[in-house]
Amino acid sequence: MKAIIDRFEDNNLAVLELNDQPGNMLTVSVDELPSNACQGDVLYYKDGSWILAEEETAQRHTDIDELFNSLLAHDDTESE
Repeated sequence: MKAIIDRFEDNNLAVLELNDQPGNMLTVSVDELPSNACQGDVLYYKDGSWILAEEETAQRHTDIDELFNSLLAHDDTESE
């Protein structure tokens, strides 16, 4: 199962969005996650534990940054 960390709540819970079911959220204890997990990270649930997908997380952040920058560039051209 693939998930993305949507947010942390109450310092001890993480809300995950299940990637195969958009909008479907799962709340888990932060103790179940890798200690270095952050908001926006991609995780996989395998063999009873959550595994951080570092390369996929990095690519996701790059894609989001590029999209954001393209939106800013598009907005700048409209205001001229």
